[in-house]
Amino acid sequence: MTGMSTSTVSRALNDSPLINDETKQRIQSIARDHNYQIHLGARNFRLKKSFVVAVVIPIEASDAATLTNPFILEFIGSVGFELRNNGYDLLLIQDRKINERYLQSGLVDGFIQLGHGDYPILNMLPEGTPLAVWGPPFAGQKYCSVGIDNWALSRAAIEHLLKLGRRNIGLITTHDHMNVTTEANYRLQGYQEALRNAGLPIDPSLIVSTDWNPSAGIGATHQLIEQAPDVDAIFVSSGDAMALVVMETLRQLGRSMPNDVAIVGFDNSSIGETGALPLTTVSQEIRTVGAKLLVESLMRLIDGKKASTQVIDGKLIIRSSCGAVS
Repeated sequence: MTGMSTSTVSRALNDSPLINDETKQRIQSIARDHNYQIHLGARNFRLKKSFVVAVVIPIEASDAATLTNPFILEFIGSVGFELRNNGYDLLLIQDRKINERYLQSGLVDGFIQLGHGDYPILNMLPEGTPLAVWGPPFAGQKYCSVGIDNWALSRAAIEHLLKLGRRNIGLITTHDHMNVTTEANYRLQGYQEALRNAGLPIDPSLIVSTDWNPSAGIGATHQLIEQAPDVDAIFVSSGDAMALVVMETLRQLGRSMPNDVAIVGFDNSSIGETGALPLTTVSQEIRTVGAKLLVESLMRLIDGKKASTQVIDGKLIIRSSCGAVS
């Protein structure tokens, strides 16, 4: 139809710089007139790529409640957007580990995982597996990660509450804070360091751990109030969704916010931005720079290049729930 070789047509349709603009425009115009589409399967076979990235959420397959957590949804959406910008589709995997069938089948070109999950398992993946993890760096990890300094940002959140005159500061965290390779543990360490620096004791009655499910915040709030009825601030390090549940439970218990109890959440999910009492929170900056850097790191690994672990700047977002602004 064009009188040109198959290789020339292919290069022109793929916008190759090896073809001059005049020839490229002519071939692309003919393709548009005849509604020609590139056969993606054939292209992928030739390039030995699937142009699919697996995004792994390391939770049980039956754990639908956690999967609908606002931060997880924003993480998936932000990463998906950046993948599309790089010509990739997203395959969502809800599993505790990266299954071998994805490593050997060629279904995906690489992996992005939310959180370190089972740290030793990630370190045992075959060498050269393109993998980028959202989370803080740990000594000895053999893969690339991108994340905030959970320790420092949690310390900053508590220091902010201390400056506001709060002294009986509670912490609602998750059960996995006992695992040193988790964000929850770093947030606990930041909480404790801020109190020690202020000369305050670490009071076990002010610390409650619970499940990830936001609704678990109801029981956690009741437990905290029973253990420490004079609590005047709560850092909900398990996320904004649970922080909002905590706030509603406190209202039902007759506590006013921020007068009686100041509240700080974590993640800067969009659900905390509006409402009668906008939520003070720690932003992981996933929507601004985090997802972009994470995907860029994976693209380098897929291309056979090196990618360095990065710690990005998070932010403490001050809103009305802590009492610092009206």
